[in-house]
Amino acid sequence: MNQHPNTHRHASPKSSRREFAKFLGCAVLAGTSVAAARPLLSVAHTKVMAPQPVADANEIPVGGYKLFRYPTKDDPCILVRLEADRFAAYSQSCTHLMCPIHFQPEKRQFYCPCHEGFFNAEDGSVLAGPPRRPLPRYTAELREGQIWVGQEQRGNNV
Repeated sequence: MNQHPNTHRHASPKSSRREFAKFLGCAVLAGTSVAAARPLLSVAHTKVMAPQPVADANEIPVGGYKLFRYPTKDDPCILVRLEADRFAAYSQSCTHLMCPIHFQPEKRQFYCPCHEGFFNAEDGSVLAGPPRRPLPRYTAELREGQIWVGQEQRGNNV
């Protein structure tokens, strides 16, 4: 007969803590990997969208704006007329927490009322507040009296 008690009947507390720590470490590593890879995956799947007309030039006065959707019906954008022959198109979603921005023509800036964010209407750069990234900007050009909006501009947003 065996004189020693069966030590394998129950796992020791150290063993179960070690297994839990391994599991937790793997879960954190997996979550971090997915979070780090997400921007890379979204860039790889970005579709090239064809330019589309969004307004007649004569319907937007200098200092005025028009809301539109681009590149899909779920993406709110804003088109501003900075000068008689110069237009700028941006995403209407604040880069901080995606709240809708509003144009302030007298200051030539965009304002996010959710957390007091401000963006320059000339180039979309951050002027103040919690946003750290500029507004996504789209190409905007005048073609035969119509304003056409196209691909997002990359780089320094100018």
